Amino acid sequence: MNESLNKRKADVRRYLDEQFEDRPRRWWEYKANDYIPTRDMGGGKNYPPHYPEETIVTFDLKRALISSALFFIISLSFCAIGNYEEHTASFRTMACYIIIVMLFQLVHGIKRKKRPMIFNRNGFRISTMPGLVPWDHLAASYIRKENSGEDPGYYLLMYYYHEAKDEFEEIEESIAGLDMSKEDIASQIEYWKMISGTNTIKG
Repeated sequence: MNESLNKRKADVRRYLDEQFEDRPRRWWEYKANDYIPTRDMGGGKNYPPHYPEETIVTFDLKRALISSALFFIISLSFCAIGNYEEHTASFRTMACYIIIVMLFQLVHGIKRKKRPMIFNRNGFRISTMPGLVPWDHLAASYIRKENSGEDPGYYLLMYYYHEAKDEFEEIEESIAGLDMSKEDIASQIEYWKMISGTNTIKG
C-alpha cells in the first residue's frame, strides 16, 4: 500500500475516533448511539487454534421462523379468548395482519440469507457489496449500539477505501438475527485482519 493511502486511512481513523469518543453525556443525550471499535469488543476473546478457510455469517432463518410461528400461535390464542362468535371479524382481521407481518419477515429474512457476511484472508464483504474488499483498504470498524428504542440494536459499521471512486465509504449491516453474536463477529474481524498480515492504522 502506498504511503498516501496509509496517511489518508490514518486521518480517517483519527477523525472517527474523535467523533465516536466515549465522553460524559448530558441528560438529553442518553439515547445517543454508542460506537465500540471491534478491537475493543472482540479483542478479549481467545482465538481457537484452528479456523476454517473463511468465516461466513448468515441470517438465522430457522430461528426467525420458529419465533414467528410462536408469535403467530400466541397472538391467535389471545384473539380467540372469549366468545368466538362475537369476535369473528376482529379475529380474522388480526389473523390477516399477523400473516402479513410474518410473510414480510420471511421475505426480508430470505433476502438477508442470500447476502451473508464473509471474512477471509483476502478481505471482507458485508451487505450489498459486490465483492471482497481487501483488508488493507479498511480504515476502521465499529459495533454501533443504537439506544433509541426500549431495547438496544446493534450494527456492524465499517469504513473502507473504495478504489474505483478513490474515496472512503461506510457500510452498515444489522447484527439482529444473525447466527453469530456481535462479540464473535468483532473477534472474527480482528482475527482475519491479523491472519491477512494487515494492521489497520492504530490511533
